[in-house]
Amino acid sequence: MPVLQTLSLVIPSYNRGHLIDETIASALDQEVPFDEIIVVDDGSTDDTLGRLEKYGDRIVVLASVNAGVQKARNSGVAASRSSHVVLCDSDDLLHPAFCATVRRAMTAEPGVDIWYSNFIPFTSDGDQADKLAQAPADLLEGARCGDGYCTEIPDLYRRVLRYQPFFPSGSAFSKRFYETVGGYDARFNGVGGEDFEFLLRAVCRGRLGYLTMPLVRVRKHDSNDSRDTLRMLQGEIRILEHSLQTHPGAAQHRQQVQAVIHQRRREAFDIAYARGDFSSARETAAEFASLPTDPKFQLKRAITACPPMVRDVVWRWSQSGRDGA
Repeated sequence: MPVLQTLSLVIPSYNRGHLIDETIASALDQEVPFDEIIVVDDGSTDDTLGRLEKYGDRIVVLASVNAGVQKARNSGVAASRSSHVVLCDSDDLLHPAFCATVRRAMTAEPGVDIWYSNFIPFTSDGDQADKLAQAPADLLEGARCGDGYCTEIPDLYRRVLRYQPFFPSGSAFSKRFYETVGGYDARFNGVGGEDFEFLLRAVCRGRLGYLTMPLVRVRKHDSNDSRDTLRMLQGEIRILEHSLQTHPGAAQHRQQVQAVIHQRRREAFDIAYARGDFSSARETAAEFASLPTDPKFQLKRAITACPPMVRDVVWRWSQSGRDGA
């Protein structure tokens, strides 16, 4: 059985000086160590670089101008000296058993190109249920499962359109595979859900494994991009449209992808309307391939098209709930 030779950890960071010590501590406190820990500072303007100095040669620091998390991840992977790489964002935490567990899985399943880990979202108020516990009951149905992991998940592209439990922190892959699929696409810098684009490419082009134990803790706080639901939906719509145009293998799922785009566009329209963001609501309505025909949508769309003085009065009335919109 092939033996995993080396495993690097890449931590992209931007202005996370107040959190990065905790992330690095979790990386250094592994039962089985990483062969290399690389922190890519993406042009931080806070005290991140100063905080990193105390680690000396226990970590490698790459400092760059600010170019976005996609380029930071790519730079870290390119600089790594290992055959395999793990990613962890600079506000997230790895369980002490993470490195040992992923090494065992990679050794047991050498044909898997990329692994993702179950994770626990947490806030200052405490931990939430792990991501797999929140998943549809049939998410891993039909998969081939071993000791703490599953592979060969059937119809995975369609399943991740419905529910997405795969997060960059804790993802682990062969450097060869990462380079083959092209890494993260920097064109999606600033786009909500940018990691979703990479995941869809990886699912199309490789074999994916899933560590079912929650070995990562993903921090949820006000500076998370995912806190803005409207931005996330708009980003995912853009990514799904891009996937149909460019991703190998996506075309065979065209009908379902288009249905998901329609659904998320409707959700984005409703959120924009509820916020009183009429410009975004009008732009979203104009992008439907076929307009929803239900009365609630038609009423909201008509209100967004009214002159401002009329629109604002009618919108406040509609938000009172008297019309059911």
